[in-house]
Amino acid sequence: MSCLICAGHADSVECPLGWEERRCSQCGCYRMSQSLILVMLEEGQIFDTERMRAWLAARREEVSIPSIEHHQAILVS
Repeated sequence: MSCLICAGHADSVECPLGWEERRCSQCGCYRMSQSLILVMLEEGQIFDTERMRAWLAARREEVSIPSIEHHQAILVS
């Protein structure tokens, strides 16, 4: 399985319906909405990996597994 943020190797983790959860050695553990994944695929968008990792690190101070939805996605412009 691959990381949804950096495309490196990641483990898929069982999670609630409507979400994908990954555990990546570089990006850490996170959840992403399946609707965001579909939109990104349809539009050919990719994450700004470094900025997204920084956002995840900041979120982990509040929650153990950050969730990424449309309004939190930091994409390459």
